[in-house]
Amino acid sequence: MAILNVSGLNKSFGIDTILKNVNFLIEEKDKIGLVGLNGAGKSTLLKILAGKMTYDSGNIFMDKGLKIGYLSQGAKFESHKTINEALSSIFREQQSQESKLRKLETLMSTPEVYQDEQRLENLMHQYSVLFEDYKSKGGFEIQSRIRGVIRGLGFDDEDIPISTLSGGQKTRLALGRVLLQSPDLLLLDEPTNYLDLESIQWLEAFLKDYNKALLVVSHDRYFLNNVSTKIFELENGRISVYAGNYTQYINKKQAMMKALKKQNENRQREIARLQKNIQTFISHRKYAQAESRRKRLQELLPKSVLKQSHSDIRLRFNIEQNSGKEVLKTEDLSFSYGKKKILNSVNLHVYRGERIGIIGPNGIGKSTLLKLLAGELEPQEGYVHFGHNVCPVYFDQEQADLSPDATILDEVYNSAPELTLTEIRSFLGSLLFSGDEVEKQINVLSGGEKSRVALAKAILQGANLLLLDEPTNHLDILSKEKLEEALSSFNGTIIAVSHDRYFLSKIATRILEFNTASITDFYGNFNYYLEKKNEGKKKFAPENNINKTKLRKARFQERREREKKRQAQKRLKQIEESIYKKEEELEELEHMLCKPEVYSNPEKAQEVNLRYNKVLTDLEELYEMLDEQED
Repeated sequence: MAILNVSGLNKSFGIDTILKNVNFLIEEKDKIGLVGLNGAGKSTLLKILAGKMTYDSGNIFMDKGLKIGYLSQGAKFESHKTINEALSSIFREQQSQESKLRKLETLMSTPEVYQDEQRLENLMHQYSVLFEDYKSKGGFEIQSRIRGVIRGLGFDDEDIPISTLSGGQKTRLALGRVLLQSPDLLLLDEPTNYLDLESIQWLEAFLKDYNKALLVVSHDRYFLNNVSTKIFELENGRISVYAGNYTQYINKKQAMMKALKKQNENRQREIARLQKNIQTFISHRKYAQAESRRKRLQELLPKSVLKQSHSDIRLRFNIEQNSGKEVLKTEDLSFSYGKKKILNSVNLHVYRGERIGIIGPNGIGKSTLLKLLAGELEPQEGYVHFGHNVCPVYFDQEQADLSPDATILDEVYNSAPELTLTEIRSFLGSLLFSGDEVEKQINVLSGGEKSRVALAKAILQGANLLLLDEPTNHLDILSKEKLEEALSSFNGTIIAVSHDRYFLSKIATRILEFNTASITDFYGNFNYYLEKKNEGKKKFAPENNINKTKLRKARFQERREREKKRQAQKRLKQIEESIYKKEEELEELEHMLCKPEVYSNPEKAQEVNLRYNKVLTDLEELYEMLDEQED
C-alpha cells in the first residue's frame, strides 16, 4: 500500500531546473536508495518531502497522520544534556505514563484506598488501561533501545555532555535520535558520514530489520547494496525506478544502455542503407521505390540521435613495461611520529598482479606505509626493496602535488608531454572535464574535481605499481564506477588504502587489516575478509608469515583469468572483422541488385538475391555471437 504519492513535481532555482515532472510512489515497507550525480537534486527532493523546502508545482499526497523522520546531511544535535538524556527525551509520553503508573501503584497500596472497594476497582481499571497503552507504545523497551543505539553508533559513555562532542559525534547523535523516533517514513541524507565500519554495519542491520519505509541518499554503494530493495535514479531532473539493490540497478542500467546503443547502431546502418537505395532508385527513375524508402527513412530519422552517455566513457591505465614477479618487499619497516610508534617491524611481500586493500582505523599508519613505499618518507628502521622494472606512482588523498595556479589542462599535460593537446582534452573528457572546464585553475576546484585531476596524472604516467590513498574520496558514484572499471582492466599491481567497501569488494584480491597490535593478512577479497571476521576466526597468517601455497594458487587463478580475458578479446576482434567483411559484401550485393543487367535478368536477380539473403543470415548469426562475447 502506498503511503506517499508524488505527481508532476517541479522545482527550480532561478534558471536551473532541478526537478522536472517527477513522479513516484513509496510503499509502506519500501527500502529505497536515491542515487544521482552531485548537484542532481537528491538533497533538495528529501527536503521537499520532509516539508523543509517549498516546491514550484505538482502534488504530494501522504497518508493521513504519516510520521516522517528526516536527517539532513551534516545535521547536528545541539544541547547541554547528556547523550542519554537527549535520546530519552524522545519518549516523554511514555515517561509520563510510567510516572502515572508508579503513582497509581503507590495510591492503591495505601490503607484508605485498599479498604474502599469501589475506589480500588476504579483505580485498578485506570491502571490496567494505562498499563496496556504504555506496553503497546514500547515503554518497557525504551532503555534497551536507547542503549542499543548508543552502542551501535560508537558512543562509549552515555553520560557525556553533548556540548563536549565533536561535530561528527553530534551528527551521529542526530541520526540516533531519528532512528529512535521510529517514523513511518525515514528520510536519510548521507547517514554513513562520520561512522566507522562497525557502526555502518550496525546501521545496515538496523535498517534491514526496520519494518517501515526508508528513502536514503548515500554515496556508500556497499551500504545501498545491503539496505536497498529499490533504487530511484535522479537524472536530468527526472526519477527512474529500478527494482533490486544497487548492483542490480547497475546491471539493469548497463543492459538498457547497451540495448539502446545497439538499437541506435542498427538504426544508423538502416538509415545509411536507405539513403543509398533512394539515390540508386532515383538515378534509375524508379520513383515509387524511392518514395517508399523515403517514408521509411522519415520514420527512422527523428529517433536516430542517441547522446553519448557517461557510461560509454572508459578510462584506461597504460603500462609502459611489466614488472618482475616480485614487486616489493619490506623488512622490519618501522616509523614513529615523535614518541608515537606508527609502524613496527612490518614485513611485507607483494607480487605482480596483486590488488591489496589496506583497511583499519584512522591514525594507525595506513597512509604512512604508502608514503614510505612511495618514497615520500624515509624509513627510520628497516628498508623497502623494489623488484625488477617496478615503476610506482603515488596518489595522495590530499592532492599535495597539484600546482594551485595551473589550469587542469596544463597540470595534466605536464605529466604526459608526449601527448597532443587534443589527446589530453579527449582524455579529460573521459574524466568528466568537458569544453572550457579544462581551463579552470586548480585552486578553484572542488575536492572531487581535484581528485579527478590527480587520477588523470596517475593514469598517464605508465606505472605498473599504483599506490592509492583513498582514491574514491570526494568522487561521486559515476566517477567511482569509472575508476573501478579502469582499475579492473589494469594489468599491474595495486596497493590501495580505502574505507570504501564497494570499491574494495570490486578491486581487492587481498586485504591487510591494520590494528593497534599488528597487521593481519587475509588472502582473499573483501567479502572473504568480512566472512572470516564475522565467524570470529583470528587464526590467519600475519604479514611476515606468508602462506606460499595460497599465494601460488591465487596467482595461478589470476593468470588463468587473464588468459581467458585475452582469448575472449581475440575472439571478439575476429567476430568484429567478420562483421565488417559481411557488411561490405552486403553493400556490394545491394549495388548489384540496382544494376539494369541484374534486375532485368530474372535468373541473375534470383542468384544475387539468394546470396544477399545468405549474407543477411550470416550477419545475424555474427551479431548474436558478438552479443554473447560482450556478455
